[in-house]
Amino acid sequence: MKRSLDRKTKIALEPRKQPRQQRSSKVVDRILDAAQILTREQGTRTPTTLAIAQRAGLSVGSVYQYFPNKEAILLELARRWLSSFPEVIRKRINVPRPTNRDEFRREVRKLFIDTSRLYLDNVTLMPVIEAISGNADLRPIQDEYDKEIIALYAAWLQHVNPALEEKTAKRLGLVMMEVGHACRLVGLKRDRKTFDLIEDDVEAMWLALVNPYLNLD
Repeated sequence: MKRSLDRKTKIALEPRKQPRQQRSSKVVDRILDAAQILTREQGTRTPTTLAIAQRAGLSVGSVYQYFPNKEAILLELARRWLSSFPEVIRKRINVPRPTNRDEFRREVRKLFIDTSRLYLDNVTLMPVIEAISGNADLRPIQDEYDKEIIALYAAWLQHVNPALEEKTAKRLGLVMMEVGHACRLVGLKRDRKTFDLIEDDVEAMWLALVNPYLNLD
């Protein structure tokens, strides 16, 4: 994707129509599920619209009713990937508050297991995610989710320590998000062993960063 898109190109990447009925939503899900499976199977090769349609059990015309091209499908997959993180973080807020550092460490480990799976299962989408980050026209897509993720990290920290100021919690949440994402991208570009080691390093950095603010024994 180009670093700066003109209006025509930007429009061309948007879904042609938003599903308003349950049947339409199911068709879109079939398209996205098929595209996701193919991207995992084909690695660095981008699946064609025809291949996506065949895997979804649809005609190419049916796919084009919702997406103008394969790039728009990948962009929608990236949106789906980004939208999965808030739900994972909310799970940690909705459990009983940890009362000591060992309990909090276990909660962090659970979060890392869940979020690591999101990265490992969607490794072929990372070039799309990086393209979004580096493109002025597409960056708002990621910014929207980033703000939500930072707010949820802050809410999680305040769940652990209700006395923690919101400004401080959001600053910590920003660091948690940015460091976690950047380091995982590095790990994904290496190999699974390196990814796992980097995960352990990021977890240690997170704990060192936030423990002084959590008032846990």
